[in-house]
Amino acid sequence: MQAFLYLDLTQSTAFHQPVAEQVRQRFPQVTVLDLDARSDELLQHYALRLLRESHRAVVCIKADGEATELASIMPLLEELFEEEKRRLVILTGLQPRLQRIFAARPHVAFKVVIEEEVVGEVKRFLEV
Repeated sequence: MQAFLYLDLTQSTAFHQPVAEQVRQRFPQVTVLDLDARSDELLQHYALRLLRESHRAVVCIKADGEATELASIMPLLEELFEEEKRRLVILTGLQPRLQRIFAARPHVAFKVVIEEEVVGEVKRFLEV
């Protein structure tokens, strides 16, 4: 199974996530899940399970600065730090703390891109 997890950590509350919808339309074989920092435990548990069960996954994190609360997503981040997993983490927006966290883990494939480049990065990763 291939998965795309879209995690919105911005202060705004948007129920429609255009990037997640673009991935859903472009790659119908990929399981897509979007959540935010305020998502309940059940949804976060499902996201963790999706990551663990997928043989290839892309996680796109949208952030908007240092004010972003990371405590609620730490179980997801810890799962991303696991070695020997075929995962790509994409960051859109500015979040220096997340950039430092991932820079300290060179075994994790990590890219910072603008939102318009996400679908192209997903395509490159899934087609390898």
